Amino acid sequence: MTHISRENILVIYNPAAGAGSIRKLNDIIDIVRAKGIKVTMSETRYAGHAQEIANQSKNQTYDLIVAAGGDGTMNEVVNGIYPNKIPIAIIPLGTVNVLALEMGLKNTVPSIADYIINGNAKPCWLGRSNDRYFLLMVSAGYDAKAVANVSGSLKAAIGKLAYMFSFVKTLIISRPSIYDVEIEGKKYICFNVIVSNGRLYGGNFMSAPEASLDKNHLVISMAQKGGRLNALKYALCMFLGKYPKLKSVQNITATNCYISCSDAPEPIQLDGDAIGELPSQISVSDEYLMLLRPNSVSR
Repeated sequence: MTHISRENILVIYNPAAGAGSIRKLNDIIDIVRAKGIKVTMSETRYAGHAQEIANQSKNQTYDLIVAAGGDGTMNEVVNGIYPNKIPIAIIPLGTVNVLALEMGLKNTVPSIADYIINGNAKPCWLGRSNDRYFLLMVSAGYDAKAVANVSGSLKAAIGKLAYMFSFVKTLIISRPSIYDVEIEGKKYICFNVIVSNGRLYGGNFMSAPEASLDKNHLVISMAQKGGRLNALKYALCMFLGKYPKLKSVQNITATNCYISCSDAPEPIQLDGDAIGELPSQISVSDEYLMLLRPNSVSR
């Protein structure tokens, strides 16, 4: 862990987080400013804007750049910062907030304020899918299709349940696809693939116990059974924490892989957002970033 200066920080925030989340953000910032820390607020106006702001700000005089929003906002900041070593942090205001769960950050105003004020920075390795970096995971399969098809208005109205609704709908209307995965020269076939840089997936659900933000490797999890019923079973096992131990899920630790599919177009999701289509060349980043971590972790 590295202690960092906090005289001047930048907060990039997503106003689409909602009125309640913005009030929460303001409460956190009030506590931070009460410690004599200068806080500059920068509001995003469109998709990709957080990445632009981070890229323009990474060589300025800020001691810390904070993404206030969901995992997607943090992903944009990461892609704007990389490979600069200015520390980055998150104020979780999104629907799922997997990164905060991964770090053991409690989602309360006092805990988040203490994290911003007192947390220490630590190297964090990333994954890279084609030309985009990710903190958490990339996947292809029914889950990625569900993310690609989720209704934004429904997500705003019912939160996490919107993904469940989209998943069930996708199971009904979309046929299963077969994925070709090449891992360091060896070829595999599967019906769903998750490439994990962190342990958790879709919330506080254990997907890849061997993965870690601190390690420069990835865990590739490949579901070997196809069909709608098996996809539903896999989702239930993920919810129950049994997914990594399933005999029909092959888990391989590696530094790179290549995913393709003969069906087209076939979406992929990255850090919880639909980000493009297969094929995808995935690897560990060449450089690490400095990610602020909470001092006290409660799981």
